[in-house]
Amino acid sequence: MILKSSKITVISIILACISISAFCGGSQESRPQEASYTGTEGRITVYLSGPAVMLDSLEKTFEKDRGDVLEFVHMGCGPLRQRVWAEMESGAINADVFWGSDPLIYEALESRGALRAYKPQGFENLNPRYQIDAAYTLVNERYGVVIYNKDKITEAPSSFADLLDGKYSGDLAHADPSLSSTATALVAGLWNLKPEGGTFHKALAANGLFLTKKNSDVPSKIQEGEFAAGIAPHDAVLRLQKKAKKEGYPTPLAICWPEEGCLAIVRPIAISMNPARPEVNERLAEEFVDFMISEKAQKITSKFSFVSLLNGAEKPKGIPKNIKVITPDWVDISKVQEKINADFKMFFN
Repeated sequence: MILKSSKITVISIILACISISAFCGGSQESRPQEASYTGTEGRITVYLSGPAVMLDSLEKTFEKDRGDVLEFVHMGCGPLRQRVWAEMESGAINADVFWGSDPLIYEALESRGALRAYKPQGFENLNPRYQIDAAYTLVNERYGVVIYNKDKITEAPSSFADLLDGKYSGDLAHADPSLSSTATALVAGLWNLKPEGGTFHKALAANGLFLTKKNSDVPSKIQEGEFAAGIAPHDAVLRLQKKAKKEGYPTPLAICWPEEGCLAIVRPIAISMNPARPEVNERLAEEFVDFMISEKAQKITSKFSFVSLLNGAEKPKGIPKNIKVITPDWVDISKVQEKINADFKMFFN
């Protein structure tokens, strides 16, 4: 359906199941094809994930001086990954630009030549460690943390390892990585939390870890008291806390910033490779990528608790200043992702 407040198209039907290993272990040969373009000249299609209100604000800000030039197709991070990969496999990605999902899919797409390399204006304003040499650009960051219900436990967890305690048996939640790309990144990024890769997740499974369909289900179910604790990105929790405060009701939802370090998960943006794209649309796609790392756009996303990657930017309210952060090497992880997926799945058989 179309949201009344904007032109954002909400994808309510998930595409046919595509295994995560498909984009990690598939053939590296690109399919020969005749270039074609399914879009409209002067208007670009953008696939993206995130809170609808945030996306609406980004859309209106970008179009303020440009007119009706964006078609936002809004979906969850898992469906976004599935749709982009399915379209690429069938011949061409229909989106001019896509933003969201996990960094692993961008690595896979770049290896297949599906991304058009572009270094945006303002690239030098990013924190140097985010100025990566890739066909995609990093826009924001989220932190994988421990979430818990203060009313269900007497002693707050202080680490990821605390979730292995028997008192959490059957009372833990985590999104299913076969359905959520952010969950894929969470599993992959924390895979080597213990000396032997996968030890932590194997122990979580043995402790009765429940897999939800979406990452947003984790904080929601914990807030409702269905589970005592779980692992998910920080931003949804801060938004739920802000909503509770604004509407004047208490929430038992709380965040543990793990002593091992919270897991940094970047959110990239990329332009798809399409030689048939009209020149005006090429320029619009570039301008939109430029816009997403601009101070104006970063301020909008920070209001929704996404961490800005601009050099010197303050963290959103609710994130401690001196938290410890685990920064995975997503390029290295992409090389072993297929095995991680298979091992994780085996823990739940």
